[in-house]
This record gives sequence, C-alpha cells and structure tokens, in this order.
Amino acid sequence: MEKVDHTTGFPMLGKERVGAGRLVLRPRGFALPHYADSSKIGYVLQGSDGIVGMVLPKSSEEVVLRLKKGDVIPVPLGALSWWYTNGDHSEEAVIVFLGETSKSHIPGEFTYFILNGGQGIMGGFSPEFIGRAYKMNEKEANKLAKSQTGILLIKLEPGVSMPQPNSKTAEKMVYNIDAAPADVDVKGGGGVFKTLTAVRFPFLEEAGLSV
Repeated sequence: MEKVDHTTGFPMLGKERVGAGRLVLRPRGFALPHYADSSKIGYVLQGSDGIVGMVLPKSSEEVVLRLKKGDVIPVPLGALSWWYTNGDHSEEAVIVFLGETSKSHIPGEFTYFILNGGQGIMGGFSPEFIGRAYKMNEKEANKLAKSQTGILLIKLEPGVSMPQPNSKTAEKMVYNIDAAPADVDVKGGGGVFKTLTAVRFPFLEEAGLSV
C-alpha cells in the first residue's frame, strides 16, 4: 500500500486533512487483513477481476465483493478488509483511496493496523493466548500468528481457494461510476462531469463519507 506524502509533493492534502493512497496488486497479489484509522473511499483505476473481503463495524459477518475498473467502494472507519486480484489475468489491479483524516493518528495520512504478517497485531501475542482466545490447538495458533512473513502484500500460491463474491451485496456496497450517466456532457468538448452522492449511492452515508 503506497501512501501519498502530503509534506512534499501534495502539501494541499495535509492542509485539508485529506489522506490519499494507492494499492497495486499483481496477479494473485493479496493485501493481508487490516484496518485504517479513518473512513476512505476506493476507486478502481485498473483491473477486471479484483476481490475484496470486508467485515463492517458492529458486524461479525464477512462480505466478499468483486471489483472491476470504474468501481467505487467506501471503506468505513473500523472496517477490516483484505484485497486480492485473480491469478487468471496478467493485468494488475490498481485502486486509489481518498479519505478525510482530521481525527486520524496523523492528520493528512492513513495509518494502517495489520492483523497478521511480519508486523501484524497477532504476532504480539503468544500462541497460548491466541489458542485460548480462538479455541485453537497449538499448531493452528502458531500458523495464525507466524505463517505469513510479508508486511502487508504477499503472493498466494496457485490453487489457493478464495471466498466467492456475493452479487446481491455488491449492489449495495459497490457503485460503478464509469457506467453511470453523466451529470454534464460537453458536446464537442470531449469531456463529461459526474458526481456521486448518497442520493444515488446510499452506502456513502452509512460509511460516513457523505456531505
């Protein structure tokens, strides 16, 4: 996950307390489960076979969504998410994120908290503690805490089975703005103007991203 440095190339982001980042996933690339300290909205710049898994705040159920170019997906504060791009295609998935960060740990930046991997939260607990908390045996607890050494991004081996996306949930949580009608179409000018509000996409308000 690449964060945009607001102190150098984009000082206006820091001034307005806006965080920005970019996630690039190569085929079979997997962003380990993590959450951020602010709400954000993602836009898929490139890719046709991305998958995101998300556990929303105050919910224990995971939702799995398919992503393609033009999709907009809000990520609420406190949501746990992982991101993956299918290995059947050679195209990278590129997703950019923007979010209001005035109440973040570092205003103007996203701070990420990773559950597992080389710097994951799970690595700070003993296998015995994890085993008791999740009702696992010692082997399972060790695997959960220490099997992944990547910091955030890893590459999954061929044949790894991923959860299947839910098309009904996608209608609520994902909006393809590329396919949406233009608010303003400049005849002969070669340009269009589109806006996205909670009126058209109610999940924006639920995620705390509507103004």
